[in-house]
Amino acid sequence: MKTYLDLLKILPKTNCKECGLESCLLFALKVFSREISPEKCPYLDLKKLPFEFSSSSLTFNQLLENLKFLKGKFKEVNLLERAPQLGGHVDFEKRIVLIPYMDKNIVITLTEEGYPLEIVKDRSSLDPRDEILLCNYFIFNGREALSEDFAGLEAFPHSLSKVKTLKLYAEAPLAEFINSCREGFSQLLNGFRIEAYEESSSGLSFTVWALPRVPMKVVFWAGDEEEGLSPSCKILYNKKALSYLDLECLVFCAERFYEILQERAKGL
Repeated sequence: MKTYLDLLKILPKTNCKECGLESCLLFALKVFSREISPEKCPYLDLKKLPFEFSSSSLTFNQLLENLKFLKGKFKEVNLLERAPQLGGHVDFEKRIVLIPYMDKNIVITLTEEGYPLEIVKDRSSLDPRDEILLCNYFIFNGREALSEDFAGLEAFPHSLSKVKTLKLYAEAPLAEFINSCREGFSQLLNGFRIEAYEESSSGLSFTVWALPRVPMKVVFWAGDEEEGLSPSCKILYNKKALSYLDLECLVFCAERFYEILQERAKGL
């Protein structure tokens, strides 16, 4: 698609407002600029969307191919040496590594020499996206001490396209989600490693650790109806984050955090 008008052609053009916007034209503009998810339109056939507007940047087969390549590199990493440097715990008797990831402990089984065999969560297989993230974390082998400072993704080099992705698939939906469940939101964080949780009438903020060396600071503003300001959310990363993961993985950490919160809310 070359312009938002090409996207408008496959919209119903009824201006039903079910997406939350005033018109299909405005919806097309917002989707084209990556400010809103195309899934917000209940009548849009997502299969007609070109690849770049799909919610995932990779097809499942591409994902598996990437994972196969990464696993090959990952299996060359001796975790007896590397895991403790990255916040993992080695159980020498059981020949496993335990690594905190989001709200769970991930188990990595080892060979006698200390090389990885399998990554599992709660005795079940992991989502391929999680496996890719964890493989990258160990392959990167970050050694820089974390900074005391955090910054938005836009502060990192070559991040322009990822900033839009982060807003569309993590910051915007997270703002809507937190705003819809403010009263019980803190309970949804049980099990995560949370620090510096603060809440007031104007919003809330906290730091959540996706991995032992990958903290994310979540800042939510409640907005102001009288002033016409909608709720918003900003994800901040440690300034040394790129020592531990690439931009794509950092964005996925935020997306995954939101997905887990959604799953928890549905289970209540």
